[in-house]
Amino acid sequence: MSTHLTDRQEAVLDYLRQHIAARGMAPTVAEIASAFGLASPHGVSKHLAALQAKGAIEIAAGKARGIRLAGPPRQDSETLSLPLVGRVAAGQPILSDDQIERTIAVDRLFFRPNPTYLLRVHGMSMRDAGILDGDLIGVRATPDAEHGQIVVARLGDEGITVKRLYRRDGQLRLLAANPDFPTIDPDPTEAFEVVGLYCGLMRAG
Repeated sequence: MSTHLTDRQEAVLDYLRQHIAARGMAPTVAEIASAFGLASPHGVSKHLAALQAKGAIEIAAGKARGIRLAGPPRQDSETLSLPLVGRVAAGQPILSDDQIERTIAVDRLFFRPNPTYLLRVHGMSMRDAGILDGDLIGVRATPDAEHGQIVVARLGDEGITVKRLYRRDGQLRLLAANPDFPTIDPDPTEAFEVVGLYCGLMRAG
């Protein structure tokens, strides 16, 4: 690549790599927008155009999945450069520039699958799953999750929460891993979406 990528561009590029590796095809612009919690695909298109201009990707005009990674697959590093997200204000995209505290280089072996970003945990609601207040969890930006997986979810005006997903027989719940915290039953009249999948954690010594 001829020019340094911004944190947001690097996050989008990592998401493209992960999606292509997992599914054998590029995501659509709408899928990228959904994965990053963006209401409009316009911002995604701007980042894709910047990545193309910097030689990171190629875009075939007129194709929904026309994004291609430029150059050979990345093989030269055992580390990931991940944006660290602190508190996320309600209604704000997780990876908006003002949510990112800094970028941290981490060993990719800490996580499976590879995450898109790190999220600082606030509170002890997932204590019994080994996730404690202040931990940095790896999150893969995706709206897809299965029953029993730990997810990052957006709940109406309450912002972002980390919980275990319960999805059975049409019922959707978010389960804490600490008996001191209640189960969350999303209000069907309020916005709710899964925005990421838990991939592992780092704990400051």
